[in-house]
Amino acid sequence: MTLLELLVVVAIIGVLVGLLLPAVQSTREAARRTSCQNNLRQIGLAMAGFADVRRRYPPGQIQRQPTHPRISWAAFFLDFLEQSAVQTNWTATVDRNVPAPDGRLYFNAPLNSICNQRAAAVVIPIYICPSTSRTHSSRSRNRTRDWDGDGTLDVTRYEGMACIDYSGNNGVNSGYTRYRTPAGTTYSGSNGVLIFNQTRSLDSGIPLQRITDGLSKTLLLFELTGRGVNPPAGPGDSPSAQGAWASGLNCNSIGPQSLSRALINPPSTDTTGAWSDESDQSLFSEHPGGAHAAMCDGSVHFLPESTADTVLTGLASRNGGETVSVGR
Repeated sequence: MTLLELLVVVAIIGVLVGLLLPAVQSTREAARRTSCQNNLRQIGLAMAGFADVRRRYPPGQIQRQPTHPRISWAAFFLDFLEQSAVQTNWTATVDRNVPAPDGRLYFNAPLNSICNQRAAAVVIPIYICPSTSRTHSSRSRNRTRDWDGDGTLDVTRYEGMACIDYSGNNGVNSGYTRYRTPAGTTYSGSNGVLIFNQTRSLDSGIPLQRITDGLSKTLLLFELTGRGVNPPAGPGDSPSAQGAWASGLNCNSIGPQSLSRALINPPSTDTTGAWSDESDQSLFSEHPGGAHAAMCDGSVHFLPESTADTVLTGLASRNGGETVSVGR
C-alpha cells in the first residue's frame, strides 16, 4: 500500500468515526434519559406508598429543634426505597458528637453532626440523574467536597454529604405578577405538595384531599441538577446545603421573577458553568430540550423547553383550579 492509499484509508476511517460519534452519544443520552425517568418513577411510587399508609405526602422538611438544620422530604420514606442502611431513626435522646451506632439518619440529632455524618454521606443512586455533568463548585461528582479548602470534610459545613438532582415542588412562586391564577390574581402562599415550612412531624404533610386539581395534574418532583452547598451569605450565617439529599432546603418554588427568564433549562449564569442555587427556580436538567417531572399519581413526563408558563405553573399548583394537563 502506497502512502497516498494509506492516507485515503485513514481519511475514510476518520469520516466514518465522525459520522458514528453523534449516533453513539445520542444513544447514550437516550439511555441516561430513560434511567433518569425511572429514578423519578421509583421515587414517586415510594412516596405514593407513603401516602397510601398515612393519607398524606411527607412534609417538605422537618426541623425537630429550633437550632437544628432542616431535614428533607427525601429522608422520610426510605423504607419504601429499600434503603435500610440509612432508614430514619426517631430515638429521643441522641449524642450529636458520637457516630450513630447503626449508620441510620437520626432525626433528633442535627443533620450536620457527627451522629449523622455517615448516613448523610450515603449516595442513593436513584437520587442522582446520570446525565449530570455540570455541578456547583462545592460538589465533586455525587458528594459535596472540601469546598472551604481546609483539608478536612467538616460535617458542620455540609462537606462530604451525598447529593440529589431532584427537587420537591413547593408550588408557584407567590406574589410575582408574571404568574396568574385562572381568576387573574397572583399566587399566594406555598401552593405545591412538598412545602418549604419548618414542621416537626410527619403528620404535617399535605393530605391527599387537599390536592384538588387532581393527582395526575399536580407536580410532585422535578429535575434541578448539579446543586451543592452555598457558602454563608454573611458573617454569622451558616452554609446552605440545597444539593444534599438529607437537607431540607431542596423544596423549591417554580418560577423566576424575571420576565425574560425561561422556566425550563435557562442558560446558566453561574461563572463556574454549573447551575446556581436560588430560591425561585426554573426546572433544570442536562437532557437536551427539556426536563423530567413526576406527578402525584406516580407518572413521569418529559417537559419540553417550549412548555407554556401557564401550563407549568398550573401543574405546580395543587389547588388553583387550572384546567391544564401535561402536553398541553
